[in-house]
Amino acid sequence: MGKGGTVLGLIGIILGAGGLVFGYLNWAGQSNNSTQNKIVGVWDGLDVNQDYPGWDQVGSWLFEFTDNEMNNTAYISVSNANTRITLLKSGWYRIHLSTELIYLDSGLHYYLRLLKDHSIDMYIYHFDTLTSTPPGKYFDSSAFVYSNGTNYIEIGATCGNPTVNGFGIYSSASMNQFSIEFVSP
Repeated sequence: MGKGGTVLGLIGIILGAGGLVFGYLNWAGQSNNSTQNKIVGVWDGLDVNQDYPGWDQVGSWLFEFTDNEMNNTAYISVSNANTRITLLKSGWYRIHLSTELIYLDSGLHYYLRLLKDHSIDMYIYHFDTLTSTPPGKYFDSSAFVYSNGTNYIEIGATCGNPTVNGFGIYSSASMNQFSIEFVSP
């Protein structure tokens, strides 16, 4: 084989080795990512809970998570009559909430708040009924929250007049779901 054949052979070996290395790194990266995202809790039922101060009025309450389908106790712990979820591992979590609110009044603002350690961390949904009263308001929302391994979360619902307006959650399980996914450390 001449110099040209030798050079082409060496180029082929280098390209082949590079392809193997790239393939391995791509596979390893995909394998690591697939083990990181992990569903750690799923609830198919939601209810209104007015048992705790500050969230004990007809228009200001906490979501109670019922009909638990899955609860990975290595990642989460549920307490406070199923209204509080402690995130046990340090890292980012994705929470997802879908439900329909009912018994709404016109002329009010409605807020769904993610509370972290009993303080408002973020608003996960907001709407108003200033011009009309809808029969119900369906929403599907997600948020990311970081835990240091001891933080807990709650979901609070309030309206513009928490002492007068009583609103609730549509009772159909097909309309209600809350889930938590561990995303990454």
